[in-house]
Amino acid sequence: MSTPGNVVSGPRFESRVRRYAPPPLVVTPHPPWVEAMRASLREDWEVACWPRLFRDTADGRRPPLRHWRRVLSGFFAIVEAFPKYMGLSLAKTTYGLRRGDASIRRWLLQNMAVEAKHAEWYLDWVRGIGVEPEAVFARPLSPHLRALHAHLLRTCAQGSLAEGVAASNWAIEGITGVWTRDVVEPFRAYAAEGARIDAASMMWLKAHARYDDAHPHEALEIIKLATAPDGDAPARVEAAARTSLRLYSAAIRACCED
Repeated sequence: MSTPGNVVSGPRFESRVRRYAPPPLVVTPHPPWVEAMRASLREDWEVACWPRLFRDTADGRRPPLRHWRRVLSGFFAIVEAFPKYMGLSLAKTTYGLRRGDASIRRWLLQNMAVEAKHAEWYLDWVRGIGVEPEAVFARPLSPHLRALHAHLLRTCAQGSLAEGVAASNWAIEGITGVWTRDVVEPFRAYAAEGARIDAASMMWLKAHARYDDAHPHEALEIIKLATAPDGDAPARVEAAARTSLRLYSAAIRACCED
């Protein structure tokens, strides 16, 4: 018999049925069309990864801080909209009706959750270099950034699942994961110019330098799963990624023009 205050435990029941979960995305050998696409995009990829602002910062030459202020203020629109691009891709997935779709759905949902704090972290970075969020919100989009945003929005909404992922998660996230790894430590030198360098202001840079290493590889697996290798689908995927890379490069250059 139990006494007041005692907790009476009932029998424990162990479930012997494994819960269903779609398999994770794993890196697989690239088919010939993917190798051809990567080779064709190599020059555009390198140009997008290393505009002069990023290359000089990574090499310790410390470009004018006003250029970073312009770039970060302008690109907030793209950072803030990134979960929206992914949501449009998510809307194209099924659950089990097409090969790999359940795994793609889970990957997109997980990465949208990761993106939830990125706009706030990005604004902490912008504030650290002397620009208040209100000034960022009020800044009109430049023609180059408007073109990049329109391309990402249109491709993720109206293109195929593979085209949207190629334009956003593979191209834009892929190059971001490259340049942030080389810029994150040299950027601390801007403390000498009055920038606030601390855990909060560096969170966005550090997070992308750390976790984006796997993202382009996983995004490429989605592209492979969602693309029929015959017909014009591979060409459309390549065109979507190429346009993202070129518009991104043009927007960075325009922000750094004095």
